[in-house]
Amino acid sequence: MSYIETHPLQHSTIQSIHADWDVIVKDPSYQRNGDVWALEKKQLLIDSIINRYDIPKIYFHKFDRDEARKTGKQYAVIDGRQRLETIIKFIEGRFPLGDDFEYLEDEKVSAAGMNYAELGKSYPKIKSRFDAFSLPIVTVETDDIELIEDMFSRLNEAVPLNSAEKRRAIGGDVVKAVDDVAKHEFFAKKVRFSNKRYQHKETAIRTLFLEHHLRLGKIVDTKKPLLDAFAKDYKTGHTAHVRKLKSEISGLLAEMTPIFIDSDPLLIAQATVPVYLLTYRQFKADGKTDKFARTRLLKFNEARTANRTAAEKDIATADYELLEYDRLSQQGTNDANSIRERVRILSERLLKR
Repeated sequence: MSYIETHPLQHSTIQSIHADWDVIVKDPSYQRNGDVWALEKKQLLIDSIINRYDIPKIYFHKFDRDEARKTGKQYAVIDGRQRLETIIKFIEGRFPLGDDFEYLEDEKVSAAGMNYAELGKSYPKIKSRFDAFSLPIVTVETDDIELIEDMFSRLNEAVPLNSAEKRRAIGGDVVKAVDDVAKHEFFAKKVRFSNKRYQHKETAIRTLFLEHHLRLGKIVDTKKPLLDAFAKDYKTGHTAHVRKLKSEISGLLAEMTPIFIDSDPLLIAQATVPVYLLTYRQFKADGKTDKFARTRLLKFNEARTANRTAAEKDIATADYELLEYDRLSQQGTNDANSIRERVRILSERLLKR
C-alpha cells in the first residue's frame, strides 16, 4: 500500500534555505519548464516578503535516508521553483528592489532600487528580517513517485501535466535519447514553435518512434499511448538499439539544419517536423536530397495558399491533393495514414519542381 504524507518544514527561513540550496533538486522529473519571470514579477515577490505579505505555499519532496545518502540531496522542489530561484537571485545581487518600492512600516526608509548588499549596508534590520522570513514550505514524503506526479498535477490543476511532462518520470534510455535529440541545433535554432512545455521533446520522441518502426518497414500512429509504451518497453535492455535510433535521427537533423533559416516559418507547427524528416529520409535513400530545398518547400506552401484561395472561389478549380494535405495537417496529425499521405504528397510535389 503506497502512502503520502505532508508536514510543514521546520527552520524554513530564507537564510536556512539559502544555506541548504545545494542539497535541493530544483528540476525533478515531474517539474514543468518554469515560466521566465519578468523583472517586475521578481521585484513584487521580494517586496511582498519584506513587507510581510503572505506568499503561496512551496512544496518539497523529502527524500528518504537511502535516497539522500545516494544522491547527496535532501529535497526536490515539487512546486515553487520560480519563487525560490527569485529569492536566491536577489540574494546574489542579480536584480534590485523596484524603483517604486515602499517599506510599509516606515515611510522614511528609502530603499527603492537597492540590491541585497546595499540593503544590508543601509538598512541592516530590514535585511535581517528578510533573511529571517519563514517560507511556507510543506514537505511531502511518499514511497510512490507517481503520487508526487499526481500531486504536482493537482497543484497545477488549471494547467494539467501534458504528455511530455508526464513521460519524463519514466526515465531510461528512450527518455534520455529524447532529451538529447530535443537539444539538437535543429530544435534550438530552426523550429519556430515554443518549447515552454517540452514541445521539442514531444516532437523528438515522435521522430524516434517513427524511425524505430521504419526499420520494420512501416509508418505507424504516433499517439500518446503508443509513445508511452515505447518509452516504457525500451526503458532498459535495448540501449544499443535506442542509441542507433538517436544516432540516425540526429544525423538526419544535422543534414536538414542548414536547409532552414533560424526560427523558420516553415517549421511553425510540430506536426510538420516528422513529415519533413521522413521526406528527407526517403530522398536521401533515393539520392535526391538536392530536391529537398527550402526554395522548393516555400513554393509548395505558396501553392497551398493559392489553392485555398481558389477553393474559396470555386472548389471545382482547386487541387484536391493540396486541400487534402491541408486537412491532414490540421486533423489527425498523429494517424499513420495522415503522416503517410502528407509525406507522399510532399515528396511528389518537391520532385516535380
